Formats: sequence, C-alpha cells, structure tokens
Amino acid sequence: MSEPLRPADPSRIAGFRLLRRLGAGGMGVVYLGRADDGTLAAVKVIRGESAGDAAFRARFAREAELARRVTNRWVVPVLGADAEAAEPWLATAFVPGPSLVEAVAEHGPLPSATARSLGRLLAEALAELHAAGLVHRDVKPGNVLLALDGPRLIDFGVARAEGDTALTATGMVVGSPGFLSPEQARGEPATAASDVFSLGGVLAYALTGRPPFGSGAPEALLYRTVHDEPELDGIEEDSRALVARCLSKDPADRPTAEDLRHLPAGDDPDGTAELPDAVARMIAARSAEGLALPEIEPTAVDGSAAPTANGGEPQDAADRRPSRRRLLLAGGALLLAAGGAGAAVLATRDDDNKPGPDRTVYVLGVHASTSAPLFSRAGERAARLAVAQHNATAGRAYDLEVRVLKDEGSAPSAQDVAGRFTADRDVIAVLGPVTELPMRTAAKVYGQAGLTHVSSTTGQQDYFLTSPKASFQTGMAHIALGGWIAMHALLTDQLGRLGVVLDRSGGTTVQDQAGLLVKQWRDSLGAQVVPRVVAEESGDGPDAVRALLAEGVTAFAYLGPLNATVAAANQLAAAGFDGPRWMQHLLYGTDFPRRAGAAGEGWYVVNATADPAALTGKAAREFTAAWRARYGQAPEPYAAEAYDSVRMMLGEFARTVPSRRGARPARAALGERMAAATYQGIDRMYLFGDYHHFDVEGEDWMNSTYAHEVRDGRFRQLGSLADLQGTGTAQG
Repeated sequence: MSEPLRPADPSRIAGFRLLRRLGAGGMGVVYLGRADDGTLAAVKVIRGESAGDAAFRARFAREAELARRVTNRWVVPVLGADAEAAEPWLATAFVPGPSLVEAVAEHGPLPSATARSLGRLLAEALAELHAAGLVHRDVKPGNVLLALDGPRLIDFGVARAEGDTALTATGMVVGSPGFLSPEQARGEPATAASDVFSLGGVLAYALTGRPPFGSGAPEALLYRTVHDEPELDGIEEDSRALVARCLSKDPADRPTAEDLRHLPAGDDPDGTAELPDAVARMIAARSAEGLALPEIEPTAVDGSAAPTANGGEPQDAADRRPSRRRLLLAGGALLLAAGGAGAAVLATRDDDNKPGPDRTVYVLGVHASTSAPLFSRAGERAARLAVAQHNATAGRAYDLEVRVLKDEGSAPSAQDVAGRFTADRDVIAVLGPVTELPMRTAAKVYGQAGLTHVSSTTGQQDYFLTSPKASFQTGMAHIALGGWIAMHALLTDQLGRLGVVLDRSGGTTVQDQAGLLVKQWRDSLGAQVVPRVVAEESGDGPDAVRALLAEGVTAFAYLGPLNATVAAANQLAAAGFDGPRWMQHLLYGTDFPRRAGAAGEGWYVVNATADPAALTGKAAREFTAAWRARYGQAPEPYAAEAYDSVRMMLGEFARTVPSRRGARPARAALGERMAAATYQGIDRMYLFGDYHHFDVEGEDWMNSTYAHEVRDGRFRQLGSLADLQGTGTAQG
C-alpha cells in the first residue's frame, strides 16, 4: 500500500506530519500524513512543471473549492489545501481501503448484491454533486475507494460546474477512456448524464472484472465507446438491465443519479451489502498498517514547528504528537464498528500464506491481467496449488506466499505491476505476464531488476532482446500453430479447398498464423487455399465469408477475435456448410461453445494446451485429483502449463537458497539455473532454447500439441497430434 519516506521528502506539510508515501506520478507525490489531533490524511503535493504553471494552479484551486462544496458521506472530505504554496498541496481524509481496481484485480468481481449497493451509494454521492451544479467527469474504478461501511468517491481534479468550459479547450477529451461517456469521447461538454454513464462502466467492471469496452490504446477505447455496444456477458439479468440503461449512448435514455440512489436496498437493513471476506481482509490489513506506523523523525529541517508561549524554543515534538494509546483505541473502535468480520479478518489468513514459526517466507508473484481473465484465473489457481503443496512438505526450510497483481492489458499498467514486484525484495520469481503487450513492456523491467519470470501463455519470442537473462516462456510459439492446423487436417484426412479469413482485429498473433497456414497448406501439402483479409475494425468479416463460400471452399479457417469467429460460425451454419472448420488457438477455453450454440458444434482448435483430465498418465491423474480436491472441479484450460511453470521455477529456486540462515538468495542465480534446466511436466519435458523459449527436439512437439473439438457445448480434447498420427483415423 505504501513505502517509506525518502531522504529528500519533507517531514511536514502545513499541519500534517508526513509518515509514508502512498504513491507518485508525473505531477507529484501523495503522502500519508497525520494531523496533530491524530487524523490521518492523504496529502497530494504537486511538483515539477505543474507547480510553475499558473493555469494548473487555477485548476488545482478549483479542485479544492469544488470538493469542499460536496459534503456527502460517500465523498472523501477535504481537510485542507493551499494552491499558492511553493508546492501546491491538497489533503483529504485518508481511507485505508483499496480502490475498486485493486480489490477486483486481486480477488475478482464483486457479488451482484454488493455491486448494486456500491452503485446505489455512489449514485447518492453523484446526486448531491449534481444538485450542487457540479459534474465529476472522471468516475472510474480507480477513483472509488472501498471501506467497511461503504465506498468513497475521490479525485475532483477534472470536476467542474456544469456549463463551465473556461478551463477546458474545445474538443478536448477529459476523463479516462473506457469509462467516460460517448459525448465526452467526442470532445463534447460533460453533463450529469455523463457521470451516470461512467457509473454504469464502474458497475460493469465491479460485476465482471473487466471494462465494458475492453482495453487497449485510448483511441480504440474512445472509438468503441462511441460506436460499439458494451460487453456485459456474465452479469445477472436484473443487474445487466440496470447497467445497460446507464450505458445508453443517448444521455436522455439514462437514469439520473437521483433515480439510482433510490434503488431497493435488498435485505440489508442499513442499505449496504457485505463485502467479500477477501476484500474485507484487505481493508482490515491496511487499517492495521495505519495503526502500526512508527513515529517518524524529520527527514529535513522543519521550519514549521510551533513556538512556545514565551517565544522560546519550539516545544518538544513528542509533546505535540497524539499518544500511541489514543491512536490504537481509535483504530480499535473503527474495526469493532465493522462487526465480527473485522476481528475474523485479523485472526485468520489463507493456509497457503501461513508461515512457520522459525522459517523465512518468500513470495511468488503472479502477474495476471484484467484483460485476460481466463489465463489469469488459471495461473493464479495453479500458483496457489503449487505453493500449498510446498508449504505442506514436512521439514521444509522456508515457506512461500502467493501475491497477485493484475495489469489492465496496457503497457503502462504492465510496467507498473512489474515495478511493484521488482521493488519488493521478498518476491523471488513471477509467473506471467499472460498476454503479449504486457509481456513486451514488463520483460524489460524484470530484466533490469534480474527478477526471473515465466509466461506460459505468450508466444511471441523476441523478449530475449530486452531481457536476455530473466524472461522465459513455456508456451509454444504462436506462429507455429498455424502450421499445426494443416498437420491436423492431414492426419485426419480433412484436406480440401481451404478458405482462410485473416481478420486483422485478432492482432499480430493471427496475422503470423494465417501466413504460415496458407504456405503449409499450399506449398507443403499441395492442397488448394483461398485467403481473404479483413481490415481491422472494418466489420467486413461477413463479406469475406460470403466470398469464400462463393469460391466453393470445402474447409474453413477463421483466424480472428471471438466475436467475429462466433459470427462466422453462425453464417456458415446458416449457409449449410458442413466441412471442417478451425478457429485460432487463443479461443480455446473461451465461451465460444455457448455463444455459438449449435453453429459452433464441430469447430476445431489446435494448440499446445492440454486438458489434464483427459490424459491417462500418472502425473496428469495426480494433478487433476489435487485440483479437484482444492477447487471442486476439473482443471481449467491453461492450468497444467501454468502449474508446470511454477513447479519448475520453485524447484530451481530451491537450489539457490543459501544454507546460512538470514542470507538472501541472489535474484540472478535463478535465471542462470532456469536457462540450463530441464523439467518433466505433466505431459511434456520443458527445456529452453537460446532465446529462453520453450524448446522441442525431434517430434516431441507432436506429443504436446492437441486437437480439441467443440462437441455437446464444450471443448473436448481429441488427442495429441502424435495420437492422431498413431491411429491414422479421423476424430470427428
């Protein structure tokens, strides 16, 4: 949550003694401060060029003035501000809870009742804001803090009086892409209805764990916000209708904040729904951290000390500080007010994270992503299982904990996650990132810090250039998988006149695959192939499918994103096409079978991801049994490869731990061992090539490459390519 003060940090800002750093950015630093009466505050201090910008100071003064005008319980109150100081500052009451982003990223979506309660209370705050003639303009998950008694809305840095455009340039987009309204995305003035749209995005995020318009470049998010419908799959019907109304493109079709604040409170007498236990634990832990802060000695000469009554030397600082007992009593009352949950939170912790009395505890990081929940869930669960097994080993020399941080699918967020892991010296290795863009950005950060990380789901293989010693991949190369479609067709006697759609909306992964598939099908197998390319975001997929059907193709491969592939399945089914059909490998494990319905039956996906429950080997049976015992279900897609990756890292890490008690293992040692290691996993032998990518020898790749078919509404593993080669029969 925080880090110690640095030598150059001040010890005091006006009436607040600074205790810790809460965060830093391009404009300045946010500190945890304490007033003389013991009140904790978040003190935002502006530095750098912004402090010398008169226009910025005017906006900063407005932020403080506007925030003071809102006194709603669910808005964090302003405790003080000075826009004229050498370094402008603003202090608000400190809320020890996590932001909604942190809570959802670490523990998943909120229950429906909790999310609806969250929305109702935030609507109450917005209703009062709007009644005062103000618009927040940046309602997003990162600006919602969670406390045991309800949420708090923060950050009025871009708020304004409705109709006030004096400090906003014409056509300027203000707010956070992905959550701002269509009218804001077009550069039009924001209104109270714009805040309601953003609130709908916050609710969608709370209920699904993902932004309603996806992630990616700001330009793409703005385009989707204006032109596309939000992705609301996974939200229960009653909540979905409410969220959809808030996210209406037309501001006139949205409910008002006043409407939303009067939503039924449900069965909760105080109108608030209980937070999940894991989130309550986060809040309690941060509250406890606030109470356990040591007294801080000044880190710089403090010229603001109060003089004595007779004009002599300042009174002793200890005399002016609130007593430890007073702070502890105040904090105890806060926790007790939360009921039994708070006490239970402090008294219990996950079995995986329970350290031994005399053992060192090391941390395994999991770098997941809100943009890839399937990969992230499998990786987190695999890591927790592997760590639990380690911690159950008698006579072990140390314990392990799992810490999960999630990026948003973007380069900056991935860099932030990698920076947080590398800054923590207790973190000894990281599983992830799980997707290509975060991997590209984070690999450099991990490499510079010498922190070994392994991705089991990325397949572009040029990360070695920026991280030659710390980055490893246990997933197969994406580009190879296009050729494996051709191999599957050959082994199952399904070669024919192939129509291939390269839908560029699927990104560079499918672009690489399509080229190799066409080459292999035509040049290596001597069969006919008719390719079609669909420009990104053009919506021309149906035209491409129609053109290929007119060409008389007898086999079909649609390499593109999920939505477009589902549409192609329906189009082919409507046309009566019954030839073999393949999708790109990253759609394995998605809800394609459900969304495509009967039209999806018979579609193939070929990848290097095993369904361990369908394997007969001893290792697969033991892994499946352990997974079922822990999670109550069969292992999900991508779980086995993530588990193997973690076990391989932990096995090599054990060989780097010094025998001398208290000595810290050198981070670089793990990377050196991994580069030369071999590991027998659940279904394959892992070893790394010259570029730290998963390497295969001879025909071993066929043993760990699987064909899956959509059958009876789910993906079913048909066998490895080696299995199909051995039988020599079609599996359809």
